[in-house]
Amino acid sequence: MVAIPILVIAGPTASGKSSLALKIAEEFNGEIISADSMQIYRGLDIGTAKPTVDEQTQIRHHLINIVDINQKFSVYDYIKLADQAILSVHQRGKLPIVVGGTGFYVKALLGLQPLEYDESDLDEVAELEKLTTAALQDLLIDSTLVTDISNRQRLIRGVQKQRHGKKTRIARPSYDAHTIALAWPREILYERINQRVLLMLDQGLVDEAQMLYKAGGIALQAGRGIGYKEFYPHFDGQITLKETVEQIQQDSRRYAKRQLTYWRHQIDGLEWVDAQVAYDHVKTYLANQ
Repeated sequence: MVAIPILVIAGPTASGKSSLALKIAEEFNGEIISADSMQIYRGLDIGTAKPTVDEQTQIRHHLINIVDINQKFSVYDYIKLADQAILSVHQRGKLPIVVGGTGFYVKALLGLQPLEYDESDLDEVAELEKLTTAALQDLLIDSTLVTDISNRQRLIRGVQKQRHGKKTRIARPSYDAHTIALAWPREILYERINQRVLLMLDQGLVDEAQMLYKAGGIALQAGRGIGYKEFYPHFDGQITLKETVEQIQQDSRRYAKRQLTYWRHQIDGLEWVDAQVAYDHVKTYLANQ
């Protein structure tokens, strides 16, 4: 099978991925496939920095608004839908542009992590990661499932395989990916994050967070996102709105730092591009293809 050419625009939160993708999609006949684990939820528009209705009308987007806030969604689910969307875009003669900051979505999409087991169940993984290595070893009844019982990641996968059995590896397309990440000086990126939080507040983020809080809040997979979970103590009367906003800004900056670390160490072949010249970089690359 011939590899499908795709453009992947990655990078930390507030780095300008969506605006760049829109410009490139408009000029090069593209469609956008979201790689954002929060934009999948219906009704969470402001806190997820979801493309506007006008932007989604201008350029067709995929994997946005596909599940309700009380539904669970795994990376395994994402891969199946993303593969379908990319193939559809390609078959219609358009350029698939994958855009988002959820690193494990991109890593899995590019085939850089295995999908044999139910390791994609984020809630289960989170619970298992809380356990000590000794506790994980106690859970692993069949020691033949793990080659190195001192390796926590392998232990977790072994426990999951023991619980769920081996998944059948799905037949997947092959991708010829040009993958870039947008780079900003750290202080500028942090200021962009701070300002975006304030803009979200003006756009009605409090009401959106309150809706999520009333629906279940932290008990929901959707309710654990940055920009929402920080409001719950405020709604409980424990902190002020000002303290809430400052906490969102701080958590968002920390998240951006974690994203930067993840992208640099987990995604092979990633090219870091100065965000202020990224449009010219991508335009030149695509014009030469």
